[in-house]
Amino acid sequence: MKITFEEYGENILFKVHDFESKYEDVLKMCFYQAVGNCYLKIYPKKLKNIEQIQKHYYNNAEKMFSQLGYFSPVPWEEALYEFVKKVNGKGIGWWLTGSCAACIRGIKLNPHDVDIMINSKDVDRINDVFDGYIIEPIVDTNGWLTKDFGVIFLHARIDIASDPLACLDDPEPVDCGPYARANLEEITWRGYVIKVPPLELQLNVNRRRGRLDRVKLIEEYIKNQSK
Repeated sequence: MKITFEEYGENILFKVHDFESKYEDVLKMCFYQAVGNCYLKIYPKKLKNIEQIQKHYYNNAEKMFSQLGYFSPVPWEEALYEFVKKVNGKGIGWWLTGSCAACIRGIKLNPHDVDIMINSKDVDRINDVFDGYIIEPIVDTNGWLTKDFGVIFLHARIDIASDPLACLDDPEPVDCGPYARANLEEITWRGYVIKVPPLELQLNVNRRRGRLDRVKLIEEYIKNQSK
């Protein structure tokens, strides 16, 4: 896999090319745009610390994509633990969603990344705390599913999203939408209290995505907890 960067007007192209075919689905999953024989993302050249972000991307992009495709182990616990330690006491509002939110309850899923939701007002604080670990800049999505989105790579990929939009909860609430944010629960993990969505919402999203193996594991956990 080759990683290159190209200036394009006021933007920087993050380009991935000469990769094994097994990575193509991973790049599509990450919303990279196919252009010719490469996949790319476009970011403003004026972003703070863009050169440092490029360096981190160059050094870690292939490792990140390998983990996302389950071609190599995913140390999600180390990634989450480092995230929690770094944000602790910094006044940053955040919560954990996705499969890791089920895993810290004791449900053995198989995360390929860590999904973190934050308040958009804390984007600058996240950038400061994780200076040197941002691998895809946290930028305004211009009306996608969340206000902002970006990626940290610290042992494993950590997705950072802010202010989920109401469309996420249509036709039913999911684990990363506004309803989840308003109904968070608390789990103690490795000595830290972490906010997570109700398990019923994780059932909704996994049913919607056809992940029946995960649905079964979550249902079994809920059944055992009610005994």
